[in-house]
Amino acid sequence: MKKLLLSFVVLPGALATAQVGINTEEPQAMLDISAKDNQKGDLRIQDVDRLYGVEWILTWDEASQKVKKMSIKDIEWDIRNKEKTDYIKSAVENPNEVIEKIRKCPELRVVYDKLFGKDNGKHDFVYCATHVSVGNYSKTWLNLNLGAEYANIHSPHFNPTVNKTGEAIHDDENLYGSYYQWQRASDGHEFRNNRQTTDKKADTWTNTGRSAGKFITSQDGNWVENGEKATGSDLELWRPRRVNNPCPPGYHVPTVEEWQDFHQAVTGSRSGVGTDQMRIQNKLPNLAAAGYHRYDNGLLYTRGYAGCYWSSSANDSSKARSMTLTSDNSGTPAIFRAHGYSVRCINSSVVGD
Repeated sequence: MKKLLLSFVVLPGALATAQVGINTEEPQAMLDISAKDNQKGDLRIQDVDRLYGVEWILTWDEASQKVKKMSIKDIEWDIRNKEKTDYIKSAVENPNEVIEKIRKCPELRVVYDKLFGKDNGKHDFVYCATHVSVGNYSKTWLNLNLGAEYANIHSPHFNPTVNKTGEAIHDDENLYGSYYQWQRASDGHEFRNNRQTTDKKADTWTNTGRSAGKFITSQDGNWVENGEKATGSDLELWRPRRVNNPCPPGYHVPTVEEWQDFHQAVTGSRSGVGTDQMRIQNKLPNLAAAGYHRYDNGLLYTRGYAGCYWSSSANDSSKARSMTLTSDNSGTPAIFRAHGYSVRCINSSVVGD
């Protein structure tokens, strides 16, 4: 808790007297604030944005037991983000460093994982939204894959504003992130270093039962019991505001049409192309070739070679559409739903999401 000690307000005439005035040009003898008995508390200034002319104040930092100089902008940021910063201070050993890195992202673009601060800190990821504009194409995306090491506040590699493109990014494992089975919620099965597998299919799309947290292997391409019979809304669980959507509030897993829109912006074609244009594109940062977890054994394949990203669109009774990029082609093929693919979230642009 930062306790306000003293504020220097440099106004005309302020240095001419020993008194301090608040909303007056004729301050009286003194402002004396005392605590009763053993009571303790804070001196609060409401409506910080109305402190015209004040650039900084002195505060007491309880952790370091030192006086600290803070700008009004810093205090405003702390007030608006108090819940998140309080959690960060309790969760990591280097909170000031973590918070400073988050603040490098414009405040309106800072995006916290859907499960940030929950699930024992396993999803403490912070992203920085990025706007992609190419010709008539204009969309906002997260700048990192869900679960990327650069987004993890507990990682020594934490760097939420990292911005990399081109061929070299595909060997950077800190960009890879999690590997989700299609339409499955964030239950731990997706973590890159999760080695737990099971051949016991989930009871339903929203209840993994005894297979929770484990990668479900399958020989027929579905990770859900009777998943091949799903229709309608059961195949739209990664859409905005739907229960299994792993993206932060305001974001969702792109539809195949949204991936095709982006593919066209980069390559000029909505269908597959036999070039490396998507692999070396510089419009959407950090779109790395993370490979995938294979549906029938859960092992990681094509790391550093193929970028495999889910869409939220079903294809047939056992497959769903994806965005795939390699050194010699890209497109939106249909893939077995039990594969573990990367997820990159796009802004929903839907009021109330």
